[in-house]
Amino acid sequence: MMPTTPRELAAHLHAVLDQAGIPAADTEAEWLVAASLGVSRTELYVWESPLAPEALETIQHRLWRRLAGEPLPYCIGEAEFCGHRLTVSPAVLIPRPETEVLVEEAIRRLRTLRADTLADLPVLEVGTGSGGIAISLAKAVPTCVLIAVELSWTALLTAAANAGVHRVAHRIQLVQTDWTSGVRGPCSLIVANPPYVPTDDVERMLAGGGREPRLSLDGGPDGMQWHRRLLEDAPRLLAPGGALGMECAEDQAQRLAVLARSQPWAARTQVYHDLTGRPRGLWIDRR
Repeated sequence: MMPTTPRELAAHLHAVLDQAGIPAADTEAEWLVAASLGVSRTELYVWESPLAPEALETIQHRLWRRLAGEPLPYCIGEAEFCGHRLTVSPAVLIPRPETEVLVEEAIRRLRTLRADTLADLPVLEVGTGSGGIAISLAKAVPTCVLIAVELSWTALLTAAANAGVHRVAHRIQLVQTDWTSGVRGPCSLIVANPPYVPTDDVERMLAGGGREPRLSLDGGPDGMQWHRRLLEDAPRLLAPGGALGMECAEDQAQRLAVLARSQPWAARTQVYHDLTGRPRGLWIDRR
């Protein structure tokens, strides 16, 4: 018997995805149905109305895309980050839960700055993509303003749409520029999740069917070229007493920490860890 309610359909998709070997098939099934119907996952279990043919067609199309290997957020056109729903597409990197640790520390620092001389200076986000980091900071700290830079025009349009939906567009200045070349300081904080996959690994990922944009992945031969650029740019962009927070790969953290501690402008360098306990990035305070 064909499913007739969202709950029945989610159970059916769970079985299909599980048989295809997709991890977290139950959660993905709920997302496929909920996003297609425009409801939350919780609402699936209280809504017993029959499913419209148009909704079933949308869900079927998205299921085919998922079974063909397309990432779930691209299939449904959205992802959740720091508790906020964001529109995403193959033009932007899919937000990762591990990046939320960077955001949480940035929020803590921004709240500390409220009584500080840095309080009136903007926060700079480098490589905003879908706008998730900037939007999360703007919503958590209503007095802060941000400059969010991005090279991809399509990604900037996505970030602008997301900022509008979350009603923080008036506090986020979106700038299309090649890295930080179009930005002037001083800023209170710089936050970034730069591309950090080594080029050879990116080639293998894309050859194996990877769907995310090369621009958001490729960190150069060793995966750290953009981190080095941030360390070089920080003295020009950061106000004294400001800080740079940047995500990196687990095996890059200690090497970057050594490099950061050698910078004349750096007063303190700290490696931070993600929720699994793995090194995930650095915070560097400026003298």
